[in-house]
Amino acid sequence: MSDFTPDHDVAIIGGGPAAGALAAACAAVSLLVVRIGPAAPWTATYGTWVDDLAEHASSLATTFPVDVVTTRRRTLERTYGVFDNERLRSSLAGGSLVDSRVASVRHHQWGALVLTESGDSIAARIVIDAAGAQTPFVLGPRVRHTPLQRAYGLVLDHRPDVIGGDGGVFMNWHQCGDQRPPTFLYVVALPAERWLVEETSLASWPPMPFEQLRDRLAARLGADLTSRAEHVECVSIPMRPGVANLAQSTVGFGAAAGYVHPATGYSVAASLRAAPHVAAAIRTAVAIDEPRLRSRTVWDAVWPRPQRRARALHDYGLASLLRLSHEDIAVFFEAFFSLPTDRWSAYLRVDATAAEVGQVMTGVFRNVPWRVRRQLAAGDPRLLIRLLR
Repeated sequence: MSDFTPDHDVAIIGGGPAAGALAAACAAVSLLVVRIGPAAPWTATYGTWVDDLAEHASSLATTFPVDVVTTRRRTLERTYGVFDNERLRSSLAGGSLVDSRVASVRHHQWGALVLTESGDSIAARIVIDAAGAQTPFVLGPRVRHTPLQRAYGLVLDHRPDVIGGDGGVFMNWHQCGDQRPPTFLYVVALPAERWLVEETSLASWPPMPFEQLRDRLAARLGADLTSRAEHVECVSIPMRPGVANLAQSTVGFGAAAGYVHPATGYSVAASLRAAPHVAAAIRTAVAIDEPRLRSRTVWDAVWPRPQRRARALHDYGLASLLRLSHEDIAVFFEAFFSLPTDRWSAYLRVDATAAEVGQVMTGVFRNVPWRVRRQLAAGDPRLLIRLLR
């Protein structure tokens, strides 16, 4: 190993919740950490299930019950919440911050040198990229086009009566006709009696145009309320299949590593839960002299082997879901949410085990009609059998 000693144990690229969560967790285990990314406020609306959080539940701005509308309407036995972004951000303070974007990362025997667009040179033993799914520093599986989940949303000062119910709506698949691609309504409560209503598409390529999502939302609400909205959200989430290449020297975390859930597009809660054990792995890795072993030690904490198998099942499930018509998607989710809450809850976590995911897939398959089973099984059954085993 070179005699050069870097100033930092770990440099974390990114300015969002994943980067903040890992920086705070690293600082908590006495690592010298620097975060490199824009200091701009977080403007996205981050939702989560309250029981998916432990330490950060106090950062939620609102909590409320949610309904799903499939072939019928039901209120789920889980509480949903929306983060107060500034409260969450302040709770994730850790290490120093360089307010700049990264220009390049150069790896050496002793660690890595991060060069920023503002001209800074930052040396660290390990570099973690937590800058989101479209980062150029961590390579994912080779796909010709990355599918995108899109949503067109309006922040309103009232909850439109046509939505029905009183609380939030996690998924509403009720829609006239069999429009392709299928979309669903998502409704969450915000502070000060405001509401976010969004029309959301499943992952697809080419992505669904925002204009089409806007038209569908207007049809649901009975009018286009864009001009009356306090804020308009146009969300585009890359849904890169699989996990990142674990042989890379720059280690990914959060959406950059593939934490975006194939069914929901969520990644923030998964990053918050994973940060402490990834930080523990980084603490072990900084003492390792061999560069490949150093980065692989952290990668194995970001993506433990059981979760890699579960992710393969999640991707298979999304591919099966995308083959269904709008009517049959409603039937599919009716079977899904008819399962015990603890089972379908596990499926919606990136850190579920393969056994948990496989149990849900088997339960749904048994509970849907034969016409839906045939479509779900239209993929490669040999791949599914290998994954389940």
